Amino acid sequence: MAIVMEERNSQAQNEIEVRECLVCHNQSPEIRRGIRDNSETPVFRCSNCFLQFIDSPISDLREYYRSKYRDSHDTVPGRRLSSEERFIKQRPYMLDIAGRFKKFVPPGGSVLEIGCSSGHLLDAIGDKYDRYGSEWNSEDAAYVRDIGEIPCEEGSINDIYAGKKFSAIIAVQVLEHQADPVQFLQDCKERLIGGGYLYLEVPNAWDALVTVFQNEAYRNFWYRDSHITYWSRETLASVLGGLGFEASVKATQRYGLQNHLNWIYNNEPMDDIDQAQGYLKPVPLEHPLSGIINRSMSRLDKEYRTDLIAYFCSDTIYAEARRREI
Repeated sequence: MAIVMEERNSQAQNEIEVRECLVCHNQSPEIRRGIRDNSETPVFRCSNCFLQFIDSPISDLREYYRSKYRDSHDTVPGRRLSSEERFIKQRPYMLDIAGRFKKFVPPGGSVLEIGCSSGHLLDAIGDKYDRYGSEWNSEDAAYVRDIGEIPCEEGSINDIYAGKKFSAIIAVQVLEHQADPVQFLQDCKERLIGGGYLYLEVPNAWDALVTVFQNEAYRNFWYRDSHITYWSRETLASVLGGLGFEASVKATQRYGLQNHLNWIYNNEPMDDIDQAQGYLKPVPLEHPLSGIINRSMSRLDKEYRTDLIAYFCSDTIYAEARRREI
């Protein structure tokens, strides 16, 4: 009898769960079991649009991001930064994003950033735009208003800046946190003027550490409870097109060769974001060969990132989209 019960329990544990896709509502079977901090959480992938997603364990998203998110998710692992510390740490990494945005969106219009944190990207794009922020964390929102002198409201996209439409909306590393991503994008569209711009960034579901190196330790770290959806270039482009955007989805690589080698050989994240995202320079600067060897290693790092981008297995994808006039 005990053997029969054990077999039944084993069968139940091995059953593949199925969910309705959050985007196209088709059947989505479980593709893996386990995310960061919960080895039993299933991950699903739609058989039609290939969106990956989890059941969100967070009942009140707004309260979670207002009070709890930074306790376990911040720029420095294991430490909750102040708004000023977060601004100082993140500001240098905003230059690439700001450069892409300014190349895509002409100056002079009104720009809303959703989930603007302590305002590092709004600061980086500069004052040639009429800038507005939206941030659920009250400390960060106050920092944007008081220190950055940029309006920053703390409600949802439907509640903030009542009656105002924007020339452009930015949402960097925000879409993957939405329980209803299609509705979120539709709400963004409604807050844009005709022909308005939408700039999005999300983690890439085809990240090389997940799909090329197939590093299980990284997979267990990469899938997490705060990231509800996981996007590929094709899925993101299809959804934006279906909602009435003209969109181009491109790739970029934030983390460097040193970070990837660390995952491959040590199976853990790096503590120092500057080293993780910086270009490989292993020789101490005081050594007489540092210039020659560090240049060579940095070139290798740049070439590696270029290859990941070319084959769309980089860690990040971004969409440059415009709302159709009608």
